[in-house]
Amino acid sequence: MYAQIIRISLKPDQVEEFRELYEEYIVPELAGQEGYRNFYLLLDRENSRAISFTLWEDRESAERAEEVNLYLEQRAGYPLYSGPPQREGYEVPVWK
Repeated sequence: MYAQIIRISLKPDQVEEFRELYEEYIVPELAGQEGYRNFYLLLDRENSRAISFTLWEDRESAERAEEVNLYLEQRAGYPLYSGPPQREGYEVPVWK
């Protein structure tokens, strides 16, 4: 399994709109991608930050889906951000 983490700084007045965007638009698109396993959105409303945490069957699935995610963010999400998102990927060797 493979995890993709995206750290996002948001404009302070856009946190709820960002959450709605992910729930209604971005997650359904990602969930339709081959190799998708699960998704979590972590919000720090007080500091206008978010972490998108997506689990994939393998690294290749995550990389293929990254193109879709980048497109969706550029089209809908970037106006809500106060800076560029930071992406990280990790192997998940243990899970229960």
